[in-house]
Amino acid sequence: MKKLIQFTFAISIVASVIACGNQGKKNAENSETASEVTDVVNTEKPSDADLMAFKVYHHMRYMVQTAEQAGGTNKLLHTKELPTEGSDPVVSPALDHIYSKVVVDLTEGSVTVEYPEITNDRYWSIHITDQEHYTIYDEIHPVGKYTIVRKGKEQEVPEGSTVIESPGDYPHLFVRIQVKNAEDMLNAYAIQEKIKLASVSSKEFKIDNYIKHTLETQDVYPQNKELLESTINFTEEDYLRVSKYIGDNAPRLGSNGNIGKFGQIDSKEEGSNDPEMRAAAIVGHLGFPVHHAFYGPYFTNCNDEILMGDNPEVFKFSNNPEGVELFWSVTRYSAITRNTIPGKNDLFNAYNTTPDEEGNVTITFSIEDPKDGTYWMPVNAGEPYYFLVRYYKPDVNNLPKKPCN
Repeated sequence: MKKLIQFTFAISIVASVIACGNQGKKNAENSETASEVTDVVNTEKPSDADLMAFKVYHHMRYMVQTAEQAGGTNKLLHTKELPTEGSDPVVSPALDHIYSKVVVDLTEGSVTVEYPEITNDRYWSIHITDQEHYTIYDEIHPVGKYTIVRKGKEQEVPEGSTVIESPGDYPHLFVRIQVKNAEDMLNAYAIQEKIKLASVSSKEFKIDNYIKHTLETQDVYPQNKELLESTINFTEEDYLRVSKYIGDNAPRLGSNGNIGKFGQIDSKEEGSNDPEMRAAAIVGHLGFPVHHAFYGPYFTNCNDEILMGDNPEVFKFSNNPEGVELFWSVTRYSAITRNTIPGKNDLFNAYNTTPDEEGNVTITFSIEDPKDGTYWMPVNAGEPYYFLVRYYKPDVNNLPKKPCN
């Protein structure tokens, strides 16, 4: 059973990362022989240099694509729909908020983002990532102006603005605004449209060599510099090779959720200085450090059997989980596509459920509505799935456990 789990999720993650998946794959295709499974999970481990280059390559390629969609650098790109149709470019996309994204360009001056007044009963945040995919700043409920400046340069900062130093010319700015339920979407739009961005200029963003560009435009961290310099000619073929390894080993690398994957370069999270763990973070590109939000991934039931659509599964969640200051959500994904399932509800949270007398919310994952008073999470017949429980602002010393009795 363990080998089947590994193989299933190897297929799903590789399909998502390299964009060559097929939603039509069925369970029969996931039932390869034991020898074939063993061959897959024993893929040779890439070097630390290749793992580091893979992470930078993916992130900077994303930056180029995002700037193109936005119409250049220093331009806000607002998402207007929640990714419920199973085709989002992000793996395991969150349905808790809509995004606003910016490829920041500091080559000609600072960039300032300003937030409108927002009531505290809603979650919103700022998250800034450098060119090596490390978080350099994150804050829940930011207020007022935040100015990003290039470290080592004298750049203008508006009076009263919070200053954030970037080690590179091109950090990524990520704004998340909570959407509590479908009726709340218009309220989130109104906030999104009031966000202001001020910069000296906006330019087209093109990169011929992602690794070389990063070495030239970022003060690469000393522990990474030699590794990246040795892979300056890292190719698309290399990227796909490392992608396959990360996909093959996803159950092992992803079993602890986001711990060690997204924090600062000097993060104290377990595994955060491991190139393999940091490379695995690309599967959940631009995720949060664990102090901001904990992502609990669950691929099996309470008997450690893979979650399959044909077998109803029942899980009980606390509506007020211990050690979680803000809110929780449960999002179910296809294990074949690592994405939401089109045409079906994918999300339960504190805003679309009512707890029972014991303060719990019980969810049944099944093909048909159980009609037994529990909340129904639809799944597809014959297909594996998994779910993520997201806990915002958790107690990092008391992270919630798997929702089993």
